[in-house]
Amino acid sequence: MKEHKQMSESFALAVVLAIAGGFMDTYSYICRGGVFANAETGNIVLMAINMAGLNISKALHYLVPITAFAIGVVISEIIRLKNNEEGLFHWRQISLLLEIIALVICAFMPQSMNLMVNSLISFTCGTQVATFAKFHGYAMATTMCTGNLRSGTQSLCQYIIHKDRNMLTKAMTYYGCILFFIIGAIVGKYFCDIYNEKAILVASGMLVIAFALMFKDSNKN
Repeated sequence: MKEHKQMSESFALAVVLAIAGGFMDTYSYICRGGVFANAETGNIVLMAINMAGLNISKALHYLVPITAFAIGVVISEIIRLKNNEEGLFHWRQISLLLEIIALVICAFMPQSMNLMVNSLISFTCGTQVATFAKFHGYAMATTMCTGNLRSGTQSLCQYIIHKDRNMLTKAMTYYGCILFFIIGAIVGKYFCDIYNEKAILVASGMLVIAFALMFKDSNKN
């Protein structure tokens, strides 16, 4: 087993990104039209419902953030494949820079542009999910909780049945990520109530912290 773990896969980074993820979901719900922009399952269902009702224009409305999420995944993959490891930044830092820029833009867009704002948040989440897919040796998401809840609960069951403490550690890692997502959502509610549309700058600040943390990888290299 490798002793060295990259900062880009550390639980410390997962904590920062999960807080930002929870914050973004709260922001899109409270400040940008009552939608959850992080995960696209709801948008896909709503698109299908409107397609069934032949409400094509409304269906296309939901297709926009879905497409933005997919574009985020594509951009992350292109950056990963094209980035020169000898460059100034790690490829994951470049992806983070795009996320930071997208969220800063959101802060200055009016309510009339909520569809674009939520699409930019979806783009950010797509980029983040694709860029940071594993932490502490486990496949994990920092912008949504369903997969983490499943994996954590499965691991907890395995611990209860087999008394394997590694499974308990795994379960607590997943539940810990969910906990920090919840903390991010709570903090997001507080800042959204005070700063409204500008509150998203706090989430971009969290991503700046994540960006800075990753310089530890560069120093080790």
